[in-house]
Amino acid sequence: MNKKTLAAALILLALSAASAAFSADAPKKVINYANGNAPPVLEPVMNQYLKTSYLMYNIFCGLARIGKNGIAELAYAESYDVGKDGVTYTFKIRKDSKFSDGSPLTAKDWEESFKYRLSPDVASPGINLYLYVKNAEAYNQGKAKAEDVGIKALDDATLQIVFENPTPFFMDLICYYIPYKMDLIKKNQEWFKKPETYIGNGAFRVKKLDPQVGFVLEKNPYYYDASNVKIDEVNYNFIDDDAVALEAYKKGDLDIDDSLNAEALRSFAGTQELKSFPTIGTFYFSVHTANVPDPRVRKAMSLAIDRGVLIKNILGKSDIPAEGIVPYGIHWGNKEFREVAGPLIETDIEKAKKLLEEAGHPEGKGLKPIRIITMNSQSDVDCAQALQSMFKQIGIQSEIASFEPAAYDYDLIGANNWDIAYDGWIGDYDDPKTNLFLWQAYRQGPDKDIRWYDTPNAKEFERLMKSADTLEKEQRLAVFRDAERTILDDMPVIPLWHSIDTILIKPEVMGIVKSNIGHVYFHYADVAAK
Repeated sequence: MNKKTLAAALILLALSAASAAFSADAPKKVINYANGNAPPVLEPVMNQYLKTSYLMYNIFCGLARIGKNGIAELAYAESYDVGKDGVTYTFKIRKDSKFSDGSPLTAKDWEESFKYRLSPDVASPGINLYLYVKNAEAYNQGKAKAEDVGIKALDDATLQIVFENPTPFFMDLICYYIPYKMDLIKKNQEWFKKPETYIGNGAFRVKKLDPQVGFVLEKNPYYYDASNVKIDEVNYNFIDDDAVALEAYKKGDLDIDDSLNAEALRSFAGTQELKSFPTIGTFYFSVHTANVPDPRVRKAMSLAIDRGVLIKNILGKSDIPAEGIVPYGIHWGNKEFREVAGPLIETDIEKAKKLLEEAGHPEGKGLKPIRIITMNSQSDVDCAQALQSMFKQIGIQSEIASFEPAAYDYDLIGANNWDIAYDGWIGDYDDPKTNLFLWQAYRQGPDKDIRWYDTPNAKEFERLMKSADTLEKEQRLAVFRDAERTILDDMPVIPLWHSIDTILIKPEVMGIVKSNIGHVYFHYADVAAK
């Protein structure tokens, strides 16, 4: 028995034991949930991984939260006022707000937590949400002081946030998983490794944790809306083998499977248990432009990919073939941004071959094999192998290297030993910037990601992105359309699909909310008697 199969068997034994234990305690309402791979990061301030966020949004709760209808609504802020300048927001924090250990939660905690994430000393990778705040970017870059940032506690119950420009999607921004118990963090830098110190303020709190196996969350009695939370415990099970998770779901050891393979989609197609949720995400391969410097070669690789075949026939997904970087679900007035901007991606083998010939590599001659890197889940490896076969049609040879999720991090992507790398991004708000910002200069550099930062197209892209922030909605969207065309004219990224989230949910589990950014919320859920 190999190590992976042994690990899967042990997980199933743990699931069965947990199920038996919980069934003996009938009054409890428990949900057993498969989260997929173990989250690469458990410290919220250092996270920008989707799998980690699945946990975070149930352990923490922002000034706002995602409501039952999937739309942001006020949470720990009970009200707000907007100043005449259109950029100053004053929030009133709910009285008697508390952290999950029962200690007081005040406006000062919100201010300190926001600024902690922004601090240049912390080097949080997930600060983009706060770069709309006055002087936030300057502070993050060491060009301003913390007190210059437009986030201030005016008193224990009043928090003021000043944005750089009018920000119509501000409600989505303040749903983020903040605040943190800063006095604890200052004393204990490893606070997130033990349940007793993993303090949040969300609908659930940490009861047990094992970074490799899973989390047990219990209802947080200090949550401001605790009286409406019906679930007592949620068991997050980290199962990196989709087939193992599916078998556990079929046996009844799981109530929700959120990591589906093609077999799961086939087995449950047309049933009420298979649910689909659109998300504002695009999955893609990043291209190391220093290793693949000719944009004609990069475009040829993109043109060689039959995304429909990849998605439906090979991966068995329900996703939409990518038409650009910005996905469906981002709006331009009453229309989709994607519909107005039009498709920018196509499949054309003959055009791909012609581009390679123009680049001096007819039928791929003179090109070294493309090194493809990806995580080691079966679906990710299947995707890489499909691209390998499609590239071969135009004469491009390739090799594949796969890595454990924990090893597939920024150190690996920051190294030079790869040519294209599997990646993806689920946006955070209804605006094209939530997907396009990934390629802005502050996220790139001589030792980061795709090494695209100093090319002519990258500089034009940066100019367009910065100009958009000062424009009204219609003009802003037109500039984002031009910015997207600018980056895809150079192809430092090869979009594959716009994501549709599919999930298996047992009939007795009700009220699960999966937002358009892919996160599962359990605070509206209930479990009917079987």
